[in-house]
Amino acid sequence: MKRIICTVQENQFSHRQIRKLGAGLKEIYKNNYSREAVSVLWMVMPKGYAYSERKLSHATIILVEVDSDIKQEKREALMHLFSQFLLENFHISPLDLVLSVANSSYLKQFGESQIKRIHPEHRRRISLKSHLTAITSKLLHGYGRIRVRM
Repeated sequence: MKRIICTVQENQFSHRQIRKLGAGLKEIYKNNYSREAVSVLWMVMPKGYAYSERKLSHATIILVEVDSDIKQEKREALMHLFSQFLLENFHISPLDLVLSVANSSYLKQFGESQIKRIHPEHRRRISLKSHLTAITSKLLHGYGRIRVRM
């Protein structure tokens, strides 16, 4: 199953808006790229955790996983569709959006590098805690949320 990982700022969206945003991202993925199931995971950054241009950032970061054989034209078309959806439905300016349509191999390397940052004896506990947080969030709010801080 492919993933879409979204990082948003705390209090930027309500639970309802996050569910709507996730559904829209999935629909664009399904209708314009692949019928394969895709999960949307959310990271909500606490206030003061993100900076850009030496000031607090309100940027939304979205990482969309695709197959390695995707053609550049298709990648760019998908980025345009996602960007247009976010602007029209959530008023997220392209200036406040970091959008990447990334190959699965890149996401795998990225995930492995994130795991390596954690001391080996704590990896299992932190992984379990992250999975439980995502499941609990899905049950309570209708979307999976990944912890930013442990």
